[in-house]
Amino acid sequence: SAPFGKEVFTSHLASLAHLSNVDLVGYCDLVPDLLDDFERDWAARWPNASRYTSHKEMLDKEGLDILGVATGDNVHAAIALDAVKAGVKGIYVEKPMATNLEDADRMIKACEDNGVVFSVDHTRRWSPLHHKARDAVRAGEIGPLRTIVATLGGERAMLFRNGTHLIDNVVFYAESEPVKVFAQLEDGFDHWDKYRGDGGKLPENEPGASGYILFKNGVRALYCGTKETLGEYSLILSGAEGRIHIDSMSSAALETEGKGGEKVTRQLVPDHYQVHGLVAAYQEIIDNIENGGEGVSSGREARKTVQIMTGFL
Repeated sequence: SAPFGKEVFTSHLASLAHLSNVDLVGYCDLVPDLLDDFERDWAARWPNASRYTSHKEMLDKEGLDILGVATGDNVHAAIALDAVKAGVKGIYVEKPMATNLEDADRMIKACEDNGVVFSVDHTRRWSPLHHKARDAVRAGEIGPLRTIVATLGGERAMLFRNGTHLIDNVVFYAESEPVKVFAQLEDGFDHWDKYRGDGGKLPENEPGASGYILFKNGVRALYCGTKETLGEYSLILSGAEGRIHIDSMSSAALETEGKGGEKVTRQLVPDHYQVHGLVAAYQEIIDNIENGGEGVSSGREARKTVQIMTGFL
């Protein structure tokens, strides 16, 4: 029916196509055969966009304001650093920002030293539902936050490729620095003392993990990312006076105790909004470039997730 006839924007290109103040002038893929996909799907929207097989050539020729980096997990850093050298004003990089802390720190330093707006696609940081839930925590509706239980299930419950979203959610709610972790990786990955994956392509090349995170403010978190389970993305935030159950970006329920000791549950409903996710992220980058300020998913925030994941290893 007419009210539901428009798409939900879930990809970089679909989100950019929605923004009237953005012109896509160049595109590049590390797998050249995939460049034909762009022409098939998007040439009508951006007929003058130039095709490249080298990101360095694209950076040299196009004078970009913003670069979106949506490559495999293990090559983000080199591309982002090349973009800083080329003089871009903003970089939006897929999660995880890097697969080791050395790369993460080089990216953060380069962007800060050169005044480049740097944002990481931990998409749920632009979810009105998650902000509504965090507002409830900040308002003391469950008492001081004490524990977080985060569960990721399904065949792609890989630590770096998809676990980064959930671990960043833990960081988003804990609002503190991680200070201690321990973990057990999926069987068969004892050799993973550092990232040894393929950039996030095949689930069998990257472990799931179960781990514990202690934050400086005392919040304790349990992360359970297991491939051999039913697909799930959920968090339970608990305090002395209640808990919040969150199911990805679809629902959040606040449980408290009534005067008679009975359980009282109410749904947390976001305020009215028109954009979220990647559309909101790109709008935020543009606003930060034009007006200053720091985004909700800065490099320094995203670094905490890399710190936790590499700590698990």
